[in-house]
Amino acid sequence: MTGPLPDPHASAAVLIGVSSYRHMPKLPTVANNLTRLKEALTDRSIWGLPAARCVTVPDPTKADELIDPVVDAAGAETRDTLIVYYAGHGFLDRHGALRLAMVGSREDRRHTGVLYSELREAILEHSRARRRVIILDCCYSGRAVGDMAGPVTSLRTVAAPGMADSYLLTSAEANAKALAPRKEECTAFTGEFVRVLRQGIPGTDGQKAAPYLSLDMIYQQVQDALERRGRPRPQQQDNGRISRLPFVRNLAAPLLSTSPPPPPPWRRYVAAALATAVVPGVTLAADSGRIPSDVCSPRASLLGFSDALDKARFQGQQIHGLSSLALTGPSTALSLSDSAQPVLYTLSLGEPGGKPTPRPAAMTRLTDRGGRAFGPQDFDGEAIALEENRSTVLVASEAGPSVSRFDLTTGEKLADFPVPERFRTAPDGQTTTNSIFESLALTPDGRHLYVGLEAPLSRDGTHQGRNLIRVLRYTGQPGGRYSLDGEIAYETDSGLRLADLVPIGDGERFLALERGFVKGQGNSIQVYETSFAGLPDVTRVPSLAAQPAGAFAPKRELVDVGGCPPSGARAKGPQSNPLLDNAEGMALGPRLTAGKHEGRRALYLVSDDNSREDQTTRFYTLAVDLS
Repeated sequence: MTGPLPDPHASAAVLIGVSSYRHMPKLPTVANNLTRLKEALTDRSIWGLPAARCVTVPDPTKADELIDPVVDAAGAETRDTLIVYYAGHGFLDRHGALRLAMVGSREDRRHTGVLYSELREAILEHSRARRRVIILDCCYSGRAVGDMAGPVTSLRTVAAPGMADSYLLTSAEANAKALAPRKEECTAFTGEFVRVLRQGIPGTDGQKAAPYLSLDMIYQQVQDALERRGRPRPQQQDNGRISRLPFVRNLAAPLLSTSPPPPPPWRRYVAAALATAVVPGVTLAADSGRIPSDVCSPRASLLGFSDALDKARFQGQQIHGLSSLALTGPSTALSLSDSAQPVLYTLSLGEPGGKPTPRPAAMTRLTDRGGRAFGPQDFDGEAIALEENRSTVLVASEAGPSVSRFDLTTGEKLADFPVPERFRTAPDGQTTTNSIFESLALTPDGRHLYVGLEAPLSRDGTHQGRNLIRVLRYTGQPGGRYSLDGEIAYETDSGLRLADLVPIGDGERFLALERGFVKGQGNSIQVYETSFAGLPDVTRVPSLAAQPAGAFAPKRELVDVGGCPPSGARAKGPQSNPLLDNAEGMALGPRLTAGKHEGRRALYLVSDDNSREDQTTRFYTLAVDLS
């Protein structure tokens, strides 16, 4: 790829449009769609796709006329990005499957339309592009976002199994018609899409406009514009986390060069040997954390990061697999290694208002009852919460899975709490190994304990690439018995998994840590504010796929760590931002009382290196505005 954008010379677009129907209403604006969209994609100030690699297919009359150009464009030369666009009439057959209409199509003769699934399969079979973007501007196009096996099949399922690194954008919901206003040059959806490409997206809240537009940014802008005018609501699905990568240049950004700029310095990975420094009881790797700019989002700034504990040793034990954080004081914390022989570390994190300086102070090995060591498959602690007596800690383990209490002094297990059978691994339950309990949050009064799955139960599935997660709610007393009394529905962002939960204040509001990984692209780390107040109990709901949007916890993004400055971080593998790694633990620190971030809260994150040389144990400190 040349620069941060898709390489136009290794990409292709096929723009299909049907306007001259014989048996259905004509759509003259569709012809304009093809012209305007091609002009935008081939404009060197926007992207610069060579005209020969942007093929228009007006008014196909047969299935091969519609699909063959896609197969031809998906050849070996299209290694980077393949865009397939269709505009025209769409209709549903008796099975509820979406069909794309051609010139001679008739709704009463369903076979005269091309199944969308056939177009999708052609792309899957013939395309070797790193990224595949499908855009449908037709009635019922939202039907493509979901399993099309039957007319009543829920849309909260994966749209295109096996189509990795793909993005689907549709002009309407599954049961809605698209709009082609007679007095406008293009259809409602494509008109807005082209407008965003042509005008760009200006900065807000005093921020400069971003130099590039991602598919996600374009989608949000188009969606907002259409909703303001009361027009059909577009849909999107991201399989592979490509929606946040640069797609085209932002023409609203000042002084934007028409030539792709070279990669920024933090993208130029260089091999360097890390020096080590010795402190009493621990060998630490030196790290750098210079921060030229700290703004990550309007409500979050990066105070710093540290790799000091990466592959370090303490009291003869190598520190690895840190997947959780629980504060014991303003700048001290517990962190558990997620291994079969778990070690709970007591850490000093450094001053809350500055760069983290993690140092281990003590360690406790967790054991089963009677002080017996856990077997190789008996324990995989992923999340912890300190009880108010500060002598016991609650731990959620993926092995089992289990929710247990441990003595902080001896490390011995004291109690187990009930876990429903369906949360066990298949075939006994509906979960898969290494995708079970990943998050645990104890409310400040100690009365409620929330334990969240990392990935959906097999019957819950996904919606537009977003995981439909169950969070178990336990009620009890600190130091006493906790009983399961309900389940809450939570929906992650596309392609992400729920990694941790932290209560804010009264215990009805939480921070949710979501993280993901895409091979060749790296990690994603996003933190959201969410609330569990007033949500229905979904314990008896067989599948979350059938639940309306209002049944899921509302949320808003606090920070995408990928938007933070790299700050001198080094990545051991491909990352969109070298600062990113496999973040799994989170803790909310005290309110900052001095400096430019006064009034914000300190937020700590830790990444799990999975005991791998190509991953990093990294601590982050952010200043976040939770007002």
